[in-house]
Amino acid sequence: MKQMGTLDIEDIFLQSEKDAVANLEAGWLNRFGDEVISKLWNRSGKAWESLLTELLDESETEKVVVVIGHPAIHTALTAHCLNLTKEWMGSFHVDAGSISVIDFPDEATGRGVVRCINYTAHLGRWSIPITRPTLDDEDF
Repeated sequence: MKQMGTLDIEDIFLQSEKDAVANLEAGWLNRFGDEVISKLWNRSGKAWESLLTELLDESETEKVVVVIGHPAIHTALTAHCLNLTKEWMGSFHVDAGSISVIDFPDEATGRGVVRCINYTAHLGRWSIPITRPTLDDEDF
């Protein structure tokens, strides 16, 4: 397992005066100013390029790369995969401990395909429900 310094982003948030890191509800990245978001975006861009380079390594016929990191880096990597700009990062919600899957059907030479994002069922009773509860047999 390789460690990539480009995935470590805690220093970016420590430099910010806002205490929004502990509260990961939807849109929490929107609380930060452009300077923090730009630093996160630039670092995640380097991480995205490193992941693509890792996938291009032809020493293995089929390669699986697992990225473990802060929800913000996963949000940014998803935005890079979808070829979005940094302004879109606040539109995603990724919980701590969740799983997201990006597939590369054309290997790293093609674009990534987001197969799932923010999967939390493996967390058991600590998972966040992904559907609304059916109270009083409401129609949705």
